Amino acid sequence: MKKKMVSMALACLMVICLLPLQAGAAESVEKVTRYEDGSYTVITVQTESAVTRATNYRNGSKDFRHYDSGNTLRWKATLTATFSYNGSSATCTAVNSFNVTIYNSDWSVGSKSTSRSGNTAYGYLTMNRKIVGGTQGVPVTVTLSCDKNGNLS
Repeated sequence: MKKKMVSMALACLMVICLLPLQAGAAESVEKVTRYEDGSYTVITVQTESAVTRATNYRNGSKDFRHYDSGNTLRWKATLTATFSYNGSSATCTAVNSFNVTIYNSDWSVGSKSTSRSGNTAYGYLTMNRKIVGGTQGVPVTVTLSCDKNGNLS
């Protein structure tokens, strides 16, 4: 009987060791940037943990939402990426997506691309805005970085 209990305890311990140490809840940080014409952007970093026993991984996203001076959302760009970190360095392992949603027909996407380098994911975007006599291209770069301790910014 004692041998059976020890075997069960060891089996439970092995299962626990193979499971993630932590499955963190999502957390977010928001920043607002205002422009001379009264428009503004709201930038939100959303962090979600996926910490495993061998390596620490961090999944996250950055929303870049542009509003006009009347507080109406015109468009939103969302960059999502995965990072690994170990307390001494961090690396962007993948840019998962870069999506744009348009809420106003005066705006359109001119170009869109992504890249990653070191501990940073990049989303490059040109938003075209209709103006009198044509369109105006507005370049936007969305960056999502991870520090050595897994903090996203």
